[in-house]
Formats: sequence, C-alpha cells, structure tokens
Amino acid sequence: MAEQRVPDPTLMARLQLSVKGIDWAASLVKPWQHEPIEDVWSAHQQLAHLIAVETENFQPRIQRILAEDRPVLQAWDTDAFSARYRRDGDIDQLAQRFMAERATTVELFKALSLDDWKRTGVWPDGREIDLAWLAEKVLWHALDHFAVLLDMHGELEKRQAPRWFAQASETAS
Repeated sequence: MAEQRVPDPTLMARLQLSVKGIDWAASLVKPWQHEPIEDVWSAHQQLAHLIAVETENFQPRIQRILAEDRPVLQAWDTDAFSARYRRDGDIDQLAQRFMAERATTVELFKALSLDDWKRTGVWPDGREIDLAWLAEKVLWHALDHFAVLLDMHGELEKRQAPRWFAQASETAS
C-alpha cells in the first residue's frame, strides 16, 4: 500500500509556476525549435510531448483514480507519440497550449478533498501510488523538460556564437 499523504501545501503554486519556466525556456530556443541535439528531441517535439503527456496521460490518470477503485494505469507509449508527432504549429503556440493544459490539470488537483488525495492507483511498474505522488510526478515532468530545454539553449546558442562574434566585429570595423 502506498504511503497516503496530502501533498505539500505549496505544490499547487509550483505546478502553476512550472509552466512559466517551460514558456520562458521555449522562447530561448525558438530560433532552433526544430533542431534536435544528440539523441534529444527538438524543442518543438519537447513541447508537443509535454502537451500529449498532460492530455493523454496525466489528466486521464487523475480522472481514473477519482472514478475507479485502485485502477491499473497503463504505460504511456512514447514510441506511438513519436510516430504521430508532426511539426505543426510554432513553439510559442505549443507553449501557450501547454500552459492551458497544465491549468486544467491544476484545477483537477485543486478540486480534491483530503480523502481524494489519498485515492490510489497502480502505476505501470506495479507500485501503488496516491494522487499526491501523481501530482509530484506531474511537477517533475515539467521541470525535467524545462532542464532539457535550458540545456538545449546552452548547446544551440554556442553554435551561433561564432556567427554573432563575426557580425559584431564586422559592425565595429
């Protein structure tokens, strides 16, 4: 049986703020939104993935745990996502959509009673989890992709630095 607990009182604020980090990081990599880096999805694909996981994975899992007794949750199929991924839309649009979907997820959590937070489901690896654990997983997922986007920014911007330096010295001449 999972440890049943109510999440940290600041979790809702952190869930809401996590999207602002994604929005900001996405804006940093916008010029290179379709460039992957060494086995890492492009920034555009990162945002499309965040939306898909939020709408196809987290929100339905929350709803199932609330509606069913101890549902067995299926693994989310990353390969199926990759197969249907399209480069549709601009990264700014994807960031806005992710922010809207995260707001929907936060509303699902905000509506929970103390007893609801203790409801459980079975994670795909067989562990019993409660909604407080799932809320922390939702937060972790956004923060993980935020870090990836920041890493991408550092790598992609380095590639542009020689060009920028060359332009600056031409302008100074």
